[in-house]
Amino acid sequence: FTIDCGFMAYRLFEEASHALVYAKFRPTYPARVRELIVEFIKKNGGGFHTMVDLACGSGQSTFYMASLFNKVCGVDISQAQLDQAREKCKQLKYENVQFYIGSDKTMPFENESIDLVTCAQGLHWLDEESFYSEAGRILKPKGVLAAYAYGNVELKHRSCSALVTHFYELTLKGCWADRRKHIDNCFRDFKLPYVNSERYDFYTETEMKLPDFKGYVSSWSGYCKYCELHPGTTVLNDLEDQLHKELGADVPKELVTVSMQFPIFILVSQKQ
Repeated sequence: FTIDCGFMAYRLFEEASHALVYAKFRPTYPARVRELIVEFIKKNGGGFHTMVDLACGSGQSTFYMASLFNKVCGVDISQAQLDQAREKCKQLKYENVQFYIGSDKTMPFENESIDLVTCAQGLHWLDEESFYSEAGRILKPKGVLAAYAYGNVELKHRSCSALVTHFYELTLKGCWADRRKHIDNCFRDFKLPYVNSERYDFYTETEMKLPDFKGYVSSWSGYCKYCELHPGTTVLNDLEDQLHKELGADVPKELVTVSMQFPIFILVSQKQ
C-alpha cells in the first residue's frame, strides 16, 4: 500500500497478492451502467470504434465494455494488475482487447484517436487536472469521458449492516486515504471538464456467500493499510464470525448468503 503523488495520484493496488484478491472478489457492474453510457454517446453523435479504460486494474471494467467497441484498451500503472487482466483476457478469448502500462498523465495513444475514455472505481485516486488534460488530448471531437463507481456497501440485514459500518468507520478509522471521501459522497465533488455533461444515480442489488463477502472486504484499501499497521490481526475473521452469528450460525459459512446493495454513480461528459 503506497501513496505516490507523482505518477498516478495514489498507487494502492499494485502488489500481486492484492491484484489476485481484487480480481476475484470485487463486484461487477450491472448492465445499466453500460446502457446509460451508450445512450449518452448515441444521442450526442459519438462513435464506437476505440475506447480506453484508465485505471483498469484486473480488467473487470475493460471486459465489461468489450462487446461495444471495435478496439478496447485497458491502461493501468500496475504490472501485477495487468498480468491478471491479460490472463483473464486469454480465458475469455477477447480478440479486440489489449492492455498497456500508462497513467493519468501519459497514455500511449495518438491525439484525437479515441471515442470513449472510461475510469471505473478510480477517478478519486487520480490527479484530476492531469487526467482531464490527457483524456482531452486523446479523445476525438465528440468523444466522451465517463467516470463511474459504486459506493459503500449496504447490507439488507440491518444488524449486519451496522456491523460492517462499524468496521468501515471505526475499526479502519485512520487507515483510509483522504480521497476515499469521494466514494463516501458518491463523486458529488467532481465535475467533468466539458459543458455537455450528465450524471446518473441508481442502486444495484447483489448477493455473495459469506466467504466471498469476506474476500471483498479484504480487498479494501483501508483494510490493507490496517494489516500493515497491525500484522497478524484477526479483525476480519472476527467480522466474519459476527456476520455468521447474525445470519445463521447453524449453517456452514460457505452456505450463508449475504444480500446487499450498492449505490452506483456515473459522470459523463462530451468533448466538443
